[in-house]
Amino acid sequence: MKVALVIFTRNERKNSELIYSKIPRNLVDAIYVIDGNSNDGTSEFWKSKRIKVFGQKYKGVGGAYESAFRSTKEDALIFFHPDGNMDPKDINKFVKLLKKGHEFIVASRMIKRAYNEEDDQILKPRKWFNQGLAIIANIIWGRNGNKCTDTTQGYRAFTRNAWKKLKINIPNPVAPDYEQIIRALKYNVKIADFPTKEGKRIHGETTMPSFKTGRENLKVLWNELIS
Repeated sequence: MKVALVIFTRNERKNSELIYSKIPRNLVDAIYVIDGNSNDGTSEFWKSKRIKVFGQKYKGVGGAYESAFRSTKEDALIFFHPDGNMDPKDINKFVKLLKKGHEFIVASRMIKRAYNEEDDQILKPRKWFNQGLAIIANIIWGRNGNKCTDTTQGYRAFTRNAWKKLKINIPNPVAPDYEQIIRALKYNVKIADFPTKEGKRIHGETTMPSFKTGRENLKVLWNELIS
């Protein structure tokens, strides 16, 4: 099995420079970048490292997933954001699970031995909302022991065959992660997970504000309910 690491970027030049040396490049067969029209030199940085950079046909993170599968040929893809939230050491765990035969893997922040950035707070609105989305999806679509624990975590991996089973032609631009989880439960694509520790963003502000993302997740839920 050939495995590629796919890095999603949009104006992440400084974070890319800081995270690059931490990526275990020897563990994967290829590395690609899907860039959402960065204007801060992000694409140029990755190209200077001799890494292929692809653009997007469709908008948002959803469009980045579509571009990744359309632009690459490897059997499985691991998706990574270079903002500091995702631990590069987990790439090894993805590779091992893929080569054991798992087809959809999520680095979960919501299970034992995991850490979510809100865990040290009394109020955990993002975590609770995420857990609520998981409960709803599992009740409605979960079967044969298949369930999700972290619906909005973008640190995940698919085999190419699993992606095809999801039947997502044009992904939701803002909430593709929940869309993928629901489709996996619907079409019985087995979800595997392992605990991860979420880090702090290294530099700059997120391009995925919580309110907008939450609203789009609810829209995805509604659309999947009526489809």
